[in-house]
Amino acid sequence: MNRSQQAVRILEEERRRFARDLHDGPVQVLSNTSMRLDMLSQLIQVNPTLAEEEIRRMHHRLIQATTELRQLIYDLQPIAVDAMGLDDAFKGLAHRVQRDWAVPVSLHVSGDVRVLPAHAAMMLYRAVQEALTNAAKHAEARAIRIELTASDDRVTCVVADDGKGFDPTHRPVGHYGLGNMVERLEVVGGQADLASAPGRGTRITFTVPCA
Repeated sequence: MNRSQQAVRILEEERRRFARDLHDGPVQVLSNTSMRLDMLSQLIQVNPTLAEEEIRRMHHRLIQATTELRQLIYDLQPIAVDAMGLDDAFKGLAHRVQRDWAVPVSLHVSGDVRVLPAHAAMMLYRAVQEALTNAAKHAEARAIRIELTASDDRVTCVVADDGKGFDPTHRPVGHYGLGNMVERLEVVGGQADLASAPGRGTRITFTVPCA
């Protein structure tokens, strides 16, 4: 498969992922809330205390659905990484993850990351974005660290979390999203390596050549 075919495949996979995330997340919450509202009109007459508890639960679910919708919308927006710089783009990404998922994200930058071509920087950005979403949403991480390092011939980015981790030999890699990350970076000649273990968090290292 050449790089053009890989790019098309990545786009199609993104569309499938978006439809799946939309259906399994916010759509399910809204549908469930609608049904519960129908029941609530009767419950409030019979048991006002229980009705109040149900209202609080629905409110929490709606906040969660709003957060997921905001993240999905952001995922669809084109990011001018070349205009704002990869380090500033990552700062914004870290801020959004902290805001939406209440997980602290630290960013450490070493070297001049502007050496990376714009297309390669975008692919790296999207791969790291997916890694952060996985860590915040699925890994139950309490903290995430991003280390972005530039050398003369490559840019390396490490995304590490202190979440629940997993055994990569027993869990399909694609389920964690690594397959899609790898394909993104292969388009620009890069690679992604994952290290994880149950109870020891997850560490993903992205490497992208500058040329």
